[in-house]
Amino acid sequence: MNFDLMRLIAALLVVVSHAFPLAGDPPLRIVGVEDLGALGVSIFFVISGYLVTASYLRDPKTYLLKRVLRIEPGLIASLVVTVVLLAFVTTAPAAEYWPAAALYVLRNALLYPVTYDLPGVFADAPMAGVVNGVLWTLRLEFTFYLVLMLIRARPAAVYGLAALCAAVWLTMRLTMPNWADETLTRVVFLAARNGLLFFAGAAILLRDWKPPLWLGAASALSFPLLGPLALPTAVLGLARPGKLPADLSYGVYIYAFPLQQWLAIQGHLSVVTSILAVTPFALASWFLVEKPALRLKPGPRPAW
Repeated sequence: MNFDLMRLIAALLVVVSHAFPLAGDPPLRIVGVEDLGALGVSIFFVISGYLVTASYLRDPKTYLLKRVLRIEPGLIASLVVTVVLLAFVTTAPAAEYWPAAALYVLRNALLYPVTYDLPGVFADAPMAGVVNGVLWTLRLEFTFYLVLMLIRARPAAVYGLAALCAAVWLTMRLTMPNWADETLTRVVFLAARNGLLFFAGAAILLRDWKPPLWLGAASALSFPLLGPLALPTAVLGLARPGKLPADLSYGVYIYAFPLQQWLAIQGHLSVVTSILAVTPFALASWFLVEKPALRLKPGPRPAW
């Protein structure tokens, strides 16, 4: 299973997970982590830590440009498409909607001043007012890119950050069962868990060690017991070289949430309708935006 396929599966796990709470149903819980969406995001961070570190080591000078070209073109396009399409469903007047829509695009394109709402949009949805609830992960992802660059991917620093994130995550998991109730504890918990996964992926790359297939399979089987601690060796041990003809994972990830919100207010949200709705957007994102943007990356592209 190559990384493209793994990322697509991870994105679809997020889509499947969101189909339940966005329809007003209880979330689909799994053993080892909160839900399928958390598992999908966790897989993303392991793969990202591994591949992004390889990118930095190949050419530190063009590293940040490459990261921007990977995230921003598809993100900006999705934000513009989102506000244009939601202009047809908003209950707010145009004089109120469009200034807020412009600010929505600008803030989320900048990643850090992320905002989730638009005037008169999805007010009657079970998850009221949230346009795209996955955008926080892009901010966290880019933060890890910057941290990796600041520490120059030094092995000692990467190992130390992985250990620190693991310690914080384990401590909070054991002592704060209600970590999700407060904004601060939720941010710290998710940053620590995903930081553990990102920097563990980076650490495996830096050690020039490919987990064997048997360890990948054993780690995957141990996930219900070990949770995220099992994922770095599971994901990287099961990964194999190769690429898909089209990498749809990012498009699926950034377009699915608003489409699912629209399906929810129409009363037609399900796993099947979610996948059918997001597929053409993901295809357009890859072939019209992401793939052309990737051609602008300087330097050679890795086989993986």
